[in-house]
Amino acid sequence: MQGEHYAILGTGMTFDQAKERDTFQRAYGAVTRPGKITQEAFDRDDRHLRRLVRLAPDERADPSDLWAYTQDLRFTKIQGPLLAYLLPFCLEAWREDLRGFDSGYGGFVEHLYPVLADCHVFDEHLTPKQKEAVLTFMRESILEEIDEQRGLAYRGTNARPYRWIRALTSYGVLLPDVHRVWTAWWSLETVGRAIAAVQYISCLMYSEDENPVFSPWTQDTGGGPPCLWEFEGHLYEHRWLEPNVTFFERNSQRDWRE
Repeated sequence: MQGEHYAILGTGMTFDQAKERDTFQRAYGAVTRPGKITQEAFDRDDRHLRRLVRLAPDERADPSDLWAYTQDLRFTKIQGPLLAYLLPFCLEAWREDLRGFDSGYGGFVEHLYPVLADCHVFDEHLTPKQKEAVLTFMRESILEEIDEQRGLAYRGTNARPYRWIRALTSYGVLLPDVHRVWTAWWSLETVGRAIAAVQYISCLMYSEDENPVFSPWTQDTGGGPPCLWEFEGHLYEHRWLEPNVTFFERNSQRDWRE
């Protein structure tokens, strides 16, 4: 039975998605639903918070509610227990966008990245166990999308490789262990990882208008090769964390010597 084709009744999720969610929830641990909302709503209207806190673990959050919540997190004091409870819903929406399952979460994802980068989520609002569960979930989601890569001819801005490349570059802004994704990817253990390597290398080897994998940009459809140093979302003033930069410097020097 293929998980991509058989949905669990009443949830809108495939069997594979439900299994992955269960694995993450076990690693993340049980989180008590906050009895009281003290999180200030950025626009003074907390109806989205009340809807979010009522979500059951197997439900999906509304994109507009999650978008409003990111504004609360970015611009008001964070209620830690509420964040710990809602973060799994945020991550599930992030994964839905990354995997191309639901494009409706794109606007939310643009604001989730600066929340994770700027609001000390990993250091102040999560336990070590929760943090490790989140890191594992994000790494494995990126690798899952890499594993699904097929084909070497793309046209337009909706081409699939853009999603995993931007997720990978953005991960390097958030967390210092990008080497764990990179090493697993460059093991080339799956067809998708080998294809993704060619996608990536083509952006280094060819000029924008001569890349044989990505058709040139056009005014009507956009496109062109992905920018390998472009971050997702509103991370305009950010850069990769120093351990990630160091990893690439050492790796490139080693490859050059070899």
